[in-house]
Amino acid sequence: MSITHCQHNKSSKPKSIILNIPVEVYIDICKYLPPIDLVTLSLVCKKFRQWLIAPSNFGTEQIWRTSRTNFLSSLRTPPPGISEQCYTFLHLIELGCQFCEAGKVDPRGALPTEAPAKIYWIFRVRCCRKCLTERVVTTNQIQEDQSVLDFALSGLPFLVQNNRPCIYWKKDVEDALREFASLDTKDIFNWQTENLLKLRQKNLIASYCNNVTRNEPWKKWHRKTKLRTVIHQLSMIVPNDANRTHLQVEVELRRCPTYKKYTMSCPNASSAMKLFNEHHWNQFQEIIHHEYNEKREYAALRARQYDLFLKVYSLIPSKYSMNDPIVQYLCHCPSFKKPPLNSWDNCLPWDNNFLDTKFIPQLAREAQEIANKRNHPPPITTTSGAQKIGLSSRCVFLCKLCVKGDEIVDKNICTDLFEYKNVRMHLRNFHGIKNIIDKKMIMTDFLEVGKQYLKRDSRVVCFFLPLYDDFYVY
Repeated sequence: MSITHCQHNKSSKPKSIILNIPVEVYIDICKYLPPIDLVTLSLVCKKFRQWLIAPSNFGTEQIWRTSRTNFLSSLRTPPPGISEQCYTFLHLIELGCQFCEAGKVDPRGALPTEAPAKIYWIFRVRCCRKCLTERVVTTNQIQEDQSVLDFALSGLPFLVQNNRPCIYWKKDVEDALREFASLDTKDIFNWQTENLLKLRQKNLIASYCNNVTRNEPWKKWHRKTKLRTVIHQLSMIVPNDANRTHLQVEVELRRCPTYKKYTMSCPNASSAMKLFNEHHWNQFQEIIHHEYNEKREYAALRARQYDLFLKVYSLIPSKYSMNDPIVQYLCHCPSFKKPPLNSWDNCLPWDNNFLDTKFIPQLAREAQEIANKRNHPPPITTTSGAQKIGLSSRCVFLCKLCVKGDEIVDKNICTDLFEYKNVRMHLRNFHGIKNIIDKKMIMTDFLEVGKQYLKRDSRVVCFFLPLYDDFYVY
């Protein structure tokens, strides 16, 4: 064997066997692939693209029709005048913009948060707003004689949005102007008539496809069913600390941030939910499960803190006064911020002996250390202290002029509680005071400060309490 022949054999690259299979076999294989895989396969090589994107090819139509029927069963049959491959391809919104791929969803990645691509059926494209703007033109932007424009554009598809000038696909305009310039005068009328008939057909197809895209009752029903299934499954496995009904647990699950984001609070995320695949649904369920556990731990912490707060409150005035550091700085004590929790089990009560002999004295020492610091925070029993911990908009403030003395000795006293701005308004309007001095004229209700700061009346901290079904309002 000659050296030249050996070198020739080494340099020649073996061709893939699949490129040599008959078209009929290839078509039979592709019938079992979902549409998104057909798109990927069409990008492998020119031959595959020719087989899968070939216009007016029965085999190509059959591949896409079978794939659509098997994997997109809710999608209606395309109307006459648009190919199966174009119709199905444009419906693959999870591929994002067909020009820049904005909004393309990773089938094994994070949850999609938006769906920026939109289908413009009149132009038969699926693209984002930016790519659309780059590829369309209005009559005001075309530098041509008006009479020429009237003829050339009369048969072109256009889009009208928000009563603005009609927009045309830029390439269509360029082709129409070039074709119009090459026509004889006697052929213009027939050319225009033919284009108007084509435009009418395109408008009918676009109208049908728009209705298919907008009216997706099956898909909407499927998403709602999937949401209910996810929440129901979670309600069966998450801890139920207060023996609530499954309905009550499900409502708590629906309050998780991710659930609310994808169902109420964020329109972009709500529209992105239609891009979820099975992986995304599993991830969605895991995230909600994690958020539920975080809420549970937070609720357990707040419930324990509230027990401590009530214990200190019960010792006023028998053991402590409102001026004692443990009362004034309780919320700032390290042991109060992170109390010992029994495996986050809030159903187990505190041991009174432990509280009286160990934990309360420890809190008293920590509060005294805080009080001895030069830059200590303002006491929570004062107006500035309540504001410091974020209670300005809560009804925890009292008018001192309406309460005798600086301390509320009788805990059952009936007085009006105000927000900070409202108690000042009360002082101005009711007492006629212009120069308000907070320290002398405004006080706080210690028990109410504790309730509001620890969110005792919120649904989050009621997490461990059995509730009646009518508590929930949908």
